[in-house]
Amino acid sequence: MRLFLNGNLQFSSADEYRYHEALVHPALSSVNQLENVLVLGGGDGLAVREVLKYPSVKSITLVDLDPVMTQLFTSQSVLLNQNNRSLLDKKVKVINADAFVWLRNNTKKFDAAIIDFPDPSNFSIGKLYSTLFYQLLKNALTEDAVAVIQSTSPYVAPRSFWCIDSTLHKSWFQYASLSQLCPFIW
Repeated sequence: MRLFLNGNLQFSSADEYRYHEALVHPALSSVNQLENVLVLGGGDGLAVREVLKYPSVKSITLVDLDPVMTQLFTSQSVLLNQNNRSLLDKKVKVINADAFVWLRNNTKKFDAAIIDFPDPSNFSIGKLYSTLFYQLLKNALTEDAVAVIQSTSPYVAPRSFWCIDSTLHKSWFQYASLSQLCPFIW
C-alpha cells in the first residue's frame, strides 16, 4: 500500500518502518527520563506507533494539521493495522491544529519531540522550519529533552536539507547534522 498526499509519496507499507524506526528510536533511546513525548506532524500514527514501544512513556501529544488524515488513521481497518491502532491508545492525545500556532500557545513541557513534517516546499510549510518555530519548540522542551527533525535527503533535495541544517545552526540548538554524524561521506 502507498499513501500519496498532494501527489507526493508519504509512505509505502513495504518499507515505511525503516523511516519511522530511524526517526524515533535514536532520539528516544538517548532520553534518561522519557515520559511526555510531542509528535508534530505524523498524522498517520506511524511515528506514534514507534513511541509507544517505550514503556516509560506516559503521554504522547500528536499535533497534526489535517483532521481527515487523523480520522482515516483512526477509523479505516487497513490503516489501523498499519499503525497498530496507535492513535487510539489511551496515552495518545490527538490535536488537529497548525503546529506553529499550537506551539505558540502551548504551556506543557516535553521530554522529547518528533518532528515529522513534509519537506519545506512552500511558505506554509516553510514556516515550520524557521528560527522562530525552533525557538517555540525549544520553549516546549524540558532542559534535557531531545528533538528529532525530519530533514529530507541531502541527495534528493539538497537545498531543503542544507536550509534546515543552516536554520538549526542559527537557532542555537546543540545538534548533530548528517555531516557530523557521517563525516566520511562529505
